[in-house]
Amino acid sequence: MASFDLIELSLDPLDVSPTLEDEFSSTVIKSQIDDLDDIDHAKIAAKQLVSIVMQRQAVIRALVKRLALDEENVKIQHFKG
Repeated sequence: MASFDLIELSLDPLDVSPTLEDEFSSTVIKSQIDDLDDIDHAKIAAKQLVSIVMQRQAVIRALVKRLALDEENVKIQHFKG
């Protein structure tokens, strides 16, 4: 197993609530998925959503790492593989 850092950062639950824009985007995307009638189109949509999720996760991870360097209330544990 490879070594890794576990970074813990306290967040207020209200900070992670979806915005009105997020809710709107989610509703539009769900509606478009409901309108799909071809399995190949559904597969394409699913793959694109996975790509977006992975990209978003990478951005979040990078932001947390950057924030962890500047914050004092962050706990970082290093695990050797």
